[in-house]
Amino acid sequence: MFKDTIVALSSSYGISAIGVIRISGNNVEDIIRNHLRKSFKPKKMYYNWFIDNEKKIDEITWTFHKGPKSYTGEDMLEIFCHGGPKIIEELITILKRYSRDAIEGEFSKRAVLNNKMDLIKAESINNMIHSETELSLDASRNQVTMGLSKDISKIEKDLLDLSTEIEVELDYPDDIAFESESDTLKNKVDSIIKAGKEILLNADNGIMAVHGIKTAIVGKPNSGKSTLLNALLRKDRAIVTDIPGTTRDTIEENLNIKGIYLRVIDTAGIRESEDKIEKIGIQKSIDSIKNSDLIIFIVDGSNPNKDDEKIFEKINKDYKNKELIIVLNKNDDKNFVQPFFLKNYHYISISAKEGNIKDLEEEIYKKFINKLTIKKPLLTNSRQKDILKETLNHLEKASNNIENGISKDFIMFDIRKALEKIYELNGKNYNEEMLNNLFSNFCVGK
Repeated sequence: MFKDTIVALSSSYGISAIGVIRISGNNVEDIIRNHLRKSFKPKKMYYNWFIDNEKKIDEITWTFHKGPKSYTGEDMLEIFCHGGPKIIEELITILKRYSRDAIEGEFSKRAVLNNKMDLIKAESINNMIHSETELSLDASRNQVTMGLSKDISKIEKDLLDLSTEIEVELDYPDDIAFESESDTLKNKVDSIIKAGKEILLNADNGIMAVHGIKTAIVGKPNSGKSTLLNALLRKDRAIVTDIPGTTRDTIEENLNIKGIYLRVIDTAGIRESEDKIEKIGIQKSIDSIKNSDLIIFIVDGSNPNKDDEKIFEKINKDYKNKELIIVLNKNDDKNFVQPFFLKNYHYISISAKEGNIKDLEEEIYKKFINKLTIKKPLLTNSRQKDILKETLNHLEKASNNIENGISKDFIMFDIRKALEKIYELNGKNYNEEMLNNLFSNFCVGK
């Protein structure tokens, strides 16, 4: 339990019908006695005036949650007041005699540290709050059901049982009739690896559903990349001119195409250049391609040339693992032609200038809808994915060592490391810096 008490506005700032203030910590009952002056029971909602020094501040409803049966695991008070900014300001000023301002995610952080939820569920709650589409909300909601936490807990238990088994044999080799022959031990480790790989299998889909598909619009200068971005956004976001090289830095925007959440990057045109600033922009474009999930390769159909072909060859050679949509732009131009190098490839014909991009949007939808329709709990961020991969790396080392007849001391080392990583995944093993960084992405008051 924490020694201090925290307070925050949990509803949005601004004028509204209702404001919600949350307080968590040891001083909650003092606040109720001094300012609400009413006998109370946990989990009941009450109505009366909030009073300070005999002055009526506001008519409120309020609920008390007795720790540990609360969201944070501590005594907790939720006040539902009128939503005027001055009313909220006055109430919080009074409440801060007993408390301090909560920082981002501190209520959820206390819930994790007080074992009210694991880190996976805390992250999924935050994902729900920030969901941009129904698909991202569904993926986050599936995690909140604790399905993923149960799968991770099963791996944790199996690892704990296995490590205990090996520890006993190592400590009492002459006294324990032990069953862990090499084949049996390897089967147990391989079974845990299989369970972990099943969770990891569709992790990228979960991450894209929640955090968006990282999309790079790529092409030579003046092919219509910025015009396409503006058309997708239905607004003028990027500067558009006939001068090649106008876009010298990446421009990022989020958009929703029929429930598909995209994080789109309009990159600088790729070409040979001696201009230092333009070269920096081109390198950023290449970095954006490397980090993308989807590449939209755009070709100027009114003027296709060798530069387009070179870019296309590089994409095919270096980025085969990326989803690719080829777009032939400017089909409204009288000189519009199909480039020879695309004759054996499927492409979408559009006019970004005229806003004729329906076929492109439909292609994006068809390419991703099945991947992002999440029907079971999945990993939904890179932290979870990377930690589980490290867990499996340690277990695969242990499995190989068993197969090669290596001493159980070495096997035990990797089993322990795998268990430490699982504890890091669900929040049982943490450092303050990691938690501070993670919860800094949460709302204040959550």
